[in-house]
Amino acid sequence: MTWFRVGAVLMAVVTTMRVAAAGSGVSAASLVRPGDVVLGNPRGRVTIVDFYDTSCMPCRAMNRRIERMIREDAQIRYVPIDVPILGPQSVLGAKALVAARMQGQFHAMHAELMRQRRLPTRAVLRADAARLGFDVPRFMRDLAGAHAARVVDADLQRAAAMRLRYVPVVYIGRNRIPGAMSFRDLDWLVHHADEQVVTEIVGPPDPS
Repeated sequence: MTWFRVGAVLMAVVTTMRVAAAGSGVSAASLVRPGDVVLGNPRGRVTIVDFYDTSCMPCRAMNRRIERMIREDAQIRYVPIDVPILGPQSVLGAKALVAARMQGQFHAMHAELMRQRRLPTRAVLRADAARLGFDVPRFMRDLAGAHAARVVDADLQRAAAMRLRYVPVVYIGRNRIPGAMSFRDLDWLVHHADEQVVTEIVGPPDPS
């Protein structure tokens, strides 16, 4: 297990199979709330809930693997939940996703933010919105609006209530996985989603 400290945030990269139990018997499906973004198959057999930050490199790697999983398995219900804990650029990216969703374009903006090297600024996001064919003036208004701020605050409060102090954290079926994993491990967990598989209980290291 390799840990990276980013400011006050700890991010984990899982280099071998590390599966942590949800502890209280929490399942991915039980975490889904009305109004959450759902990608893949809304009625899929396997639910993946992904707590991520658009500025987090392990989160971006994990997103690529989940997107591949969705392409290869029609039974995946994917619920991405942006937890912008890595700074102002992350908060701006999270607000951009809300503004994009208000035009029915969440997936397009999500894909853009998760693959581009530049961190979000208002100028970058304006250019992204134009390239993606959004109503740009509306997007910029929504980006700065009260609704986007409320949604982002609610997601941060949700993560705090779950005591999520680092990203990514992925729930698959009855398992909670802190950090990024290989596609092979992701595929294995998806096909064992009905089981609670515990090979090791992991968490952030002692900051001292």
